[in-house]
Amino acid sequence: MSFARRVSPLLPSLLPRIALACGAALLLTNAVDAAQTTEPNQPADICPALTHIVEASDFRQLPGEAAAQLPGVSRTDDCRAGPNAYDCHWRAHWQADGVINDPLEELGADIAACFPRVVHDVNTPVRQHFIVTTDAHRVNVTASVQGQNELRLRVTR
Repeated sequence: MSFARRVSPLLPSLLPRIALACGAALLLTNAVDAAQTTEPNQPADICPALTHIVEASDFRQLPGEAAAQLPGVSRTDDCRAGPNAYDCHWRAHWQADGVINDPLEELGADIAACFPRVVHDVNTPVRQHFIVTTDAHRVNVTASVQGQNELRLRVTR
């Protein structure tokens, strides 16, 4: 008796099990790939807080608002607010992400990505300046280096 004749009666009962095992292996492989592509040292998304700050009608209200809490800024003492300026400083706690090695460049890239109408007019190793145009006003956003891994963000109108 050939091998094919001995195996053929078993195939109908084995096929669902084989398909299930292949599907499970594929799901496990995709989960492992997804876990490996997630960067553990990525900074938190700054766009929601930055958008809230830029769109504020009065910067003086921002220190008490959770929506204006910038990632990495731990205390409200780290930010000063006036009617036309919001000024924060903090230490960058993230590591290089393999694409951008500098926290200022990372912050500048995030600022540029947060707004649809933005002009990036100054880009130096210690200072990045943007002009953001919203429906209500034109806002200057300046990111600068204050020391090693210490950043300053100043938003003015």
